[in-house]
Amino acid sequence: MSTTTKAKQKPWTADELCRLPEGWRYEIDEGELIITAPAGFEHNDITGNTFVRLWQFVHDHRLGKVLTNETGVYLHHDPDTLRGLDVAFFSNERLVRITDRKGYPDVPPDLAVEVHLPDERDMQRKVQQYLAAGVRSVWVIDPRKRTLTQHRPGKQPALIAEMGATVQEPVLPGFECRLRDLFGEE
Repeated sequence: MSTTTKAKQKPWTADELCRLPEGWRYEIDEGELIITAPAGFEHNDITGNTFVRLWQFVHDHRLGKVLTNETGVYLHHDPDTLRGLDVAFFSNERLVRITDRKGYPDVPPDLAVEVHLPDERDMQRKVQQYLAAGVRSVWVIDPRKRTLTQHRPGKQPALIAEMGATVQEPVLPGFECRLRDLFGEE
C-alpha cells in the first residue's frame, strides 16, 4: 500500500525531480510535488498484465509504443503538471512528435492506464488532466472493486465489472482481452 504526501513550497518543475532521492514515485500537479511510496505487488502485477496484453497487440500491428513503469509525461507547463502513468500507448503519429526521448515527452499518449491505489484521492483529477491534455482514452483499473472504467472525451465513463467481460479499446481497433486477464486470473 502506498501513501501520498503533498509537499508544498515554491512551484516545482520537472527538471528538479532528478535531485530527489530514489525509491519514491514523484509527480507534479500544477507545480505541487506529490510523493508516493513505491507500488506494491498487486499493483505491479496488474500493471504488468495490462502492459503485456497492450504491448503484444501494438507490437504485432506496428501501431506505436507501449511504455510502463511510471512513464513521466508533461500534461501542462508553467506551472508544470507531470504525471507518471502506469501504462501508456503512444501511436506512431504521436511518437514522431516527441523530440526528446531521454526526458519527459510533451506529447500526451493516446491511451493512459492508471491502476487505482486505495488511498489515491485525486484519480478523477488525473483523469480530467489526461483528457484535457489530449489523451484519447483513460483506463482506471480498480483492484479493490475488480473493475475497469474507460474514460473518453465527451463520453460518459464506461464501467466493466464482470471478470469474463471483454475489454475493447477504440483507440486500438481490434484489441480485445478479458477483464480477468488484466487481473491475472485464469
